[in-house]
Amino acid sequence: MLKKLFGKNAKTTDEQAQSSKASEPTLAALLHGLKPGRMQSVGVMQVIPLLGEIDDDRFAAPDKARVWTEGYGNLNFENKGEQTVLVPCHTGYIVEEAAQDHAMAHAAVIPPKKKEGFKTAMCIQQTQGGYISSGEHKMMILPYALRESAHEKRQVETFNKLWSDISAWNKRFGLSEMGNLVLFTKHFQKQLDEFVAEFECLPKQQGAIILIGGEVVGIERAPSSDFFKSVWSALIRECYGSEAIAYSQSMDKDAIIPGTRVPLRQEGIRSLDDLAQALEEAEAKEEEIARAEVRRLLDLPIQTTQESTTQGLDIETLQSETFLGQLIRDKERVCYASLFLSKQARRRQAWKDAPSFSI
Repeated sequence: MLKKLFGKNAKTTDEQAQSSKASEPTLAALLHGLKPGRMQSVGVMQVIPLLGEIDDDRFAAPDKARVWTEGYGNLNFENKGEQTVLVPCHTGYIVEEAAQDHAMAHAAVIPPKKKEGFKTAMCIQQTQGGYISSGEHKMMILPYALRESAHEKRQVETFNKLWSDISAWNKRFGLSEMGNLVLFTKHFQKQLDEFVAEFECLPKQQGAIILIGGEVVGIERAPSSDFFKSVWSALIRECYGSEAIAYSQSMDKDAIIPGTRVPLRQEGIRSLDDLAQALEEAEAKEEEIARAEVRRLLDLPIQTTQESTTQGLDIETLQSETFLGQLIRDKERVCYASLFLSKQARRRQAWKDAPSFSI
């Protein structure tokens, strides 16, 4: 399947397994059972939908659970349904009530008819006191730039452990230097809302590969299309949309178009049909360039470490030379995965991209 979809040089899952240690799955193995859909491009961000035919309907997203806080840094979930609730890593809640907004530092599993509390959660609104009341609150996912820090502190039981990172994030945009994420989400509300409107969650979509500035920055997988649709807005808005904003603001206006974008040819366009053909050609070239970026990552070995087990589901932390993240596995079946590019990998790439010396 991978050879057919990503190119003749891509290895199949069986070939991946033969060339890797059993303890080190590859990125291709984590995406087993999925196929790429037609890429969507808006500005500096591109999304390759991951489509699947096999929905695992045992699982529900956090919007099916009741959520509340008991003390700062203690986020609680109650699952009253028949499905198991999977909480994506870095799920957060920005609420309208006078209460301290919170976020998770890791993924979690809430069995049917059960309550679970997590003292490793984080306050993300430094200037607001009060506890979140029990209810079905709308979820978000932390801005991309905060995920690695949250990941590193996932086992720390300190409610203010992300405040310095949020403060630095706000400073980057000229906002007040405090650990209050609402300052960012309110300031860029219009732009974040536009990302949700501009990108489409497709039928049968169970995941996505996200590129920003021509670089693969994130890979998301859900157990079913319904699950992915439930978390789509949080992913594309606060998480990856925030990074697209940051990328655009950090570049010169003449340099924000990534290398994966292809300009329309100018010659031979004399009618609307010619223009449509030129657009189709440019989109095809863009998609091939983006797929080539993904293709070079398929063999990437990934080390996994089991952190907990609930109802036979293993929550594992993963690490490679390029990505960090977490996954939830039912034996060999990957039910959920979220990978994001590490800062170390970005520094290495920046060095590789630096200009050669000349005099």
